[in-house]
Amino acid sequence: MRGRLRKWLPAYLLIAPALIAALVFLYIPIAYSGYWSFTEYSGLGEAKWVGLENYRELLTDEDFLKSLWNTVLFVVMGMGIGPVLGFLSALLLNQRVRFRAFFRAAYFLPVMTSLVVVASIWKILLNDDGLINQLIAFFGVPTHHWLDDPTTALPAVAVTSIWQGFGFETVVFLAALQSIPREYYDAARVDGATYWQQVRHVTLPSLRPTIMFVYIIGIIGSFQVFDQIYVMTAGSPINSTRTLVFDLVDRFNDLNLGEASAVAYVLLAILATLSYVQIFLFERRRA
Repeated sequence: MRGRLRKWLPAYLLIAPALIAALVFLYIPIAYSGYWSFTEYSGLGEAKWVGLENYRELLTDEDFLKSLWNTVLFVVMGMGIGPVLGFLSALLLNQRVRFRAFFRAAYFLPVMTSLVVVASIWKILLNDDGLINQLIAFFGVPTHHWLDDPTTALPAVAVTSIWQGFGFETVVFLAALQSIPREYYDAARVDGATYWQQVRHVTLPSLRPTIMFVYIIGIIGSFQVFDQIYVMTAGSPINSTRTLVFDLVDRFNDLNLGEASAVAYVLLAILATLSYVQIFLFERRRA
C-alpha cells in the first residue's frame, strides 16, 4: 500500500486543484440548485419545501412556455443552417484555391470574437438607419424594423448566431475532411463517380462522427443562448425573443430561486434527452 501510495500520490496531488474547483464551483452548486427546485426560496431566510409545485407552475406559466417555444425555434433555425454552411465552406476550403489560409482565418475570426461584441455590431447593422436597411433601400426594397417586429426579431438574432458560429463548424469539418484517405476518392473516380456522388457516398459517411459532434455541441449551445438576446433585444418585443436561459436569469433576478432552479433542471433534462437520442441514432446507424 505504501508503494502504491508513493507511486500515485504525485498524480493525485496534480489533479486535486481541478477536482476541488469542480466540486466547489460545479457539483455542489448543482446539488443545491436541485434542492432549491423543490422549494420556495428567495435567497433570504429558509427554503420552504413545496415538492413538485415549481414544475407544475412552469407547465402553465405563459412566460416559460413562450420561452421554450422561442428556444426550440432558435435551435431549429440555427442548427438547420449553421452546420450546412460550415460543411459547404469546408468543402470549398478543402480544394486547391488561392489564399486558402486567409479564408480559413477569415471564417474563424468571428468565433474568437466575444458574443457581446458580435451582438452589438449586428444590433447596429439591423437598426432602422443601419447598413442593412441602407443597402436594401438602395435597391428600392422597403426597409424594415428588424429587431422591433415580433416576426423578425428572433430570426435576426439567429442570423447573428449563425454568422458568429459557423466558422467553428467550418474548421471542424475541414479537419475531418483532410483526415479522409485519398484512396477512397481515387476508387470512386475510377468507378465513374461524379463530385457530388463522391460527397454523398464517400465524404458524408466518413464524417458521421464529426456531424454527430457538431450537432450535439451546437444544440447544447443553442439551447443556452443568452448573450445575443440580452444585448440585442432583452427578450422583446412582446417576449418574442425570450428564451429559456433568459427566463431563468429573469426569475433569478426576481429572487425566485426555486422556479429558476426548476427551469435550469428542465433545460438539463431536455439537453440530456436530445444528446442521448442523437448518440443512440448514430450508434444504431453505424451498427
